[in-house]
Amino acid sequence: MRDDAIAAGWFDTRRRGTRRWWNGSTWTEHIAVRGRETTLAADRASVRRKLLVTEIVLVLALVAAILIALWGSLPVVTVRPVIVVVGTVLVVAPMLIARQLRRVALPVRRPGVPTRH
Repeated sequence: MRDDAIAAGWFDTRRRGTRRWWNGSTWTEHIAVRGRETTLAADRASVRRKLLVTEIVLVLALVAAILIALWGSLPVVTVRPVIVVVGTVLVVAPMLIARQLRRVALPVRRPGVPTRH
């Protein structure tokens, strides 16, 4: 079956809860995230803003944990797991978010779904 023979409509993407509009000949920038219509660019900007806020909160938590370990009354052994976890999340979270942003543009792989152009 050729892609241009597939009727226009919303198709699932590889990111859960997100659908992308196929206009009958090509993929458009229009997506629906959990039923709310938007564009790929607006979705990326929204996710990046949320990531920035999350990263700021995590940096503050990391700094607070280090300061508590250095000058606080808690021993380093108690605070070290917090430092390790927060540091790990600071590194891993942007990579996971970037992966999800790439997945929104990709249609699911199954018969009847147009391939990406």
